[in-house]
Amino acid sequence: MKHVRGQKVFLSDADLTSLIYTHYGLTVHSIERVLAIPKVHTDQGIFGFKNANELKDLPFVAHCIEWVKQNHFACIPSVLPCHNGQVYFEYKNELYYMEEWAKGGDILFADLSLCERIGAALAHFHHASEGAVPPPDSSRMEYGSRTHKLNGLYQNIQKWKAEYKPVPEWNFEPWMLEVLEKRCRLAYSYIQRMEEEHGEVKGVLCHGSLHQRNILLDADDKIYFIDVESLVFAERSYDLASFIHYYAPSFNWNPAVIYRFIKGYQEHSKQSLSFNEWKFLFSFLAFPRRIESWCHRHFGSLTPSESTYFKLLGILVHDQTKESLFTQFRPDILESSFQLFHEMAKGRLG
Repeated sequence: MKHVRGQKVFLSDADLTSLIYTHYGLTVHSIERVLAIPKVHTDQGIFGFKNANELKDLPFVAHCIEWVKQNHFACIPSVLPCHNGQVYFEYKNELYYMEEWAKGGDILFADLSLCERIGAALAHFHHASEGAVPPPDSSRMEYGSRTHKLNGLYQNIQKWKAEYKPVPEWNFEPWMLEVLEKRCRLAYSYIQRMEEEHGEVKGVLCHGSLHQRNILLDADDKIYFIDVESLVFAERSYDLASFIHYYAPSFNWNPAVIYRFIKGYQEHSKQSLSFNEWKFLFSFLAFPRRIESWCHRHFGSLTPSESTYFKLLGILVHDQTKESLFTQFRPDILESSFQLFHEMAKGRLG
């Protein structure tokens, strides 16, 4: 499993055993490490022990998880409360918490037929999350901000291009800036002039990081969503695009991935995807949060590093395989693809 940056724990087994007994009253039987996250076997079950320094609003996240579970989506791990009722505790100026360890295998090499089931599970998750909304000033509130954010990104990219100073070893930087500009313009072109129609775009509590390693199949063949610390309230197309972004490359961006996944989502959603939501889907695909985050880390830094350079370069090179998708689903022909999707979803086409 991959984890939110900064959740890794480097305490000794002796410290972990003592802290878990002190704050949770659990007896530790054994500890193993999975990508620097302690997987703790106790007398009351198996839990992940994580750093919460970057999750100061963990109480809200824990509340959302319980809200979703109470609304009949059980396939998501809970945060374990401490003896004092808090969801995290402090030790040596660091915050820590524990959550249930979901058992199951990831879907990294799953076949295409699983797309519809994952779409259905996501529809159930979105339905169960209705009513869980972060405060308006929370960093987790992104609904309605997409156009403004893209405008800001475009201005930043222009600034970075104007101030660019060549680094001989980083000869791909000019290409990276051109790709970022092109994709930002494309992402905006899908949703421009939508301010008056944004009410037709449903806002939901999104998982926020719906890649393959955050989706498990348990022993009963149920689909679990894990590592929900990236929860964000946004247009529901955000989660749809996130899954497609990570899952479709394994199938060479075959449009069938999109159609089958969204077909499963539609069939189990109370509200069908609108054309405006279809626009948002491709906007999020054109400029995903991952690219946004790393372009700021590199070009927005006063001291860009070799590590951020190679990370962003790798992400952009990998994302170039997506170009065929934007040829098939250009903004000017998007409505016809949306109508085709509905025909396929209704079973009228093969």
